[in-house]
Formats: sequence, structure tokens, C-alpha cells
Amino acid sequence: MFMRAPKRAGEAPMKGTAFRESEANFRTLAETIASAIFISRGGRLHYVNHAAEIITGYAREELLTMNFWDLVPPGTRDPVINRGWVHREENGIASGGEMRILTKNHEERWLEITAATIDFDGEPGTLISAFDLTKHKQVEAQAHLLAITDPLTGLGNYRRLLDVLHAEIERSGRTGRPFAVLLLDLDGLKKINDCYGHLVGSRALCRLGDVLRVFCRSIDTAARYGGDEFAVILPETAGGAAGFVASRIRNRLATDSEQPPLCASIGVAVYPQDGKTVEALLQTADRELYGMKSRGAEKTCLAKEEHPSGGHTMTARGM
Repeated sequence: MFMRAPKRAGEAPMKGTAFRESEANFRTLAETIASAIFISRGGRLHYVNHAAEIITGYAREELLTMNFWDLVPPGTRDPVINRGWVHREENGIASGGEMRILTKNHEERWLEITAATIDFDGEPGTLISAFDLTKHKQVEAQAHLLAITDPLTGLGNYRRLLDVLHAEIERSGRTGRPFAVLLLDLDGLKKINDCYGHLVGSRALCRLGDVLRVFCRSIDTAARYGGDEFAVILPETAGGAAGFVASRIRNRLATDSEQPPLCASIGVAVYPQDGKTVEALLQTADRELYGMKSRGAEKTCLAKEEHPSGGHTMTARGM
């Protein structure tokens, strides 16, 4: 095996000894560098270095029976192909970018790829060098998660809430289907802090966060709106179904045996009839929430704390 640049006009053929020395030098270099090297020709790998074995989990002998694209998950091949990665050896254009592969053990790895056309044993081929970006991607993803997560409850934060609301408005514009927003206020948090201390108050916020997490579908998003206020975004949901979710949340809080007892005021807004912007939706839900408070929901909750055996009923918009 040997690779070299295309011979220029008038250039003398490489002599046998020089050819073998160049091949040996290439092998020494390729086997010692940290980047994976793949040489492809005619739709099959003809050379891989030791780093390629480490990154992919396949032995060299296995890789040499494969096409480079066998490493790329089928669901991600089209975007890669559309960026022009395939058949580069036929047009002589170098290329680069990022892609995902699956190792032999089906672990996902991110690679930074550089591909260039080479002369491989007298025929055109492609040299693909790959640098493993997996740890960098994991750190990047963790940093992004922290940036959109409320550190106390583990739910989304205000930034996450806004991102999802904007995305849902765009999606509803394409599909014509509604979505709902619940705004929740943990009633009596100040009294809990004053009577039990701030640690118990923080625990109360986490308890409400846990309830929201339980009653969220995989497509729903629960977030801490700020202070003692929370929000839940319910895709593909109209007013009646949103009211049912609000009822389930309140009922779950009412049956929680942990002390002090908790209850929440909840406002509901549905896109697009209750607002066609993020601001309008949140304002509508906020008015409904404080309308509930003005009707005495918080007083009822506080009375329940003083008389745990007593029951209470709250109503929400859309129920």
C-alpha cells in the first residue's frame, strides 16, 4: 500500500527503493498519530491506522472489509451526503466537517473529519482523517443543559421556557394545532418559609417540581418560571385537556402526605386564541392565575394547612 500525490507532467517515476522508504515513513507516521486515518477507494477501506481501531472499536481486519459509511448511523447519512461527503475522490475536492459514528459496541462518537483526494497505488482514492470530538461534545452538551436548567428543582429555567414557547409557536404555525401553557404559583410559600424555615421552603418548591415531572408527557416541558412560579408547556393540547392536567396536578398535591401540605393556583392559556405571542400567552395565563388567587384559593390552601383533615376545591379556566 502506498499513497502519493498525482504525478506531474514530466516527473520521473519513483524508484523502487525510494518508494519503499516513503511507504515505510508514511506507515510510521500514520500509526503513531492520535487522529484516525482511513483510506477509501472504490467504496471500500484499503488502509486504516491503529487510532482508527481505537476510535471505532473494530479490528483492522474488520474495517478493511467495510465501507467508511458503514460506521455512520443510517438516520444521519442523508444530511452528511447532502453536505457533499460522498464520492469526493471522484472530483478531487477536499472537504471537512463533523459527523456521528457508531462504534462496534454501538456507542456514539462524534468525529471531526477532513477528507482529501489522493493518488492511491496509481488510482484515485480518499484519505479521511478523523479527530475524536466525543468528550468535547459531552462537555458542550452538559454546559448547555446547565444553562437551561433550574439548579434547585432540576426543571427547565426561564430561558428554557422561552426557547420552547418560541418553538411551539413556530410548530403550531406549520401544523395549525394548538398548544397550552399552565402557569402555577405555589401558594403560601412565604408562610412556609416563616414557619418552617427556608430549607423546608426549598423542599416545597422541589416537591411541586417533582409533581410536574410526574405528570408531564415526554413531549411536555416543565420549567421554574421564577421564585414560586412554575410553567408547563403542553404541545398538541386544547383548553379542556389542559384543564384536566391542572386538576390532576392539584389533586396530587392535595393527597401528598408530606408536611407542610401544599397547593397551587393555576392559570391556563391556549395558543392561538389566548394570545399569538409569547408575551400575550404568559399574560393571559398570569391573569387567570391571579384571578384564582383573588377568588380565595390561597386562603383555602392556608386553611387546609391549619386543618389538614379539611378538604377544598379549586376551579381552573377550561375545566
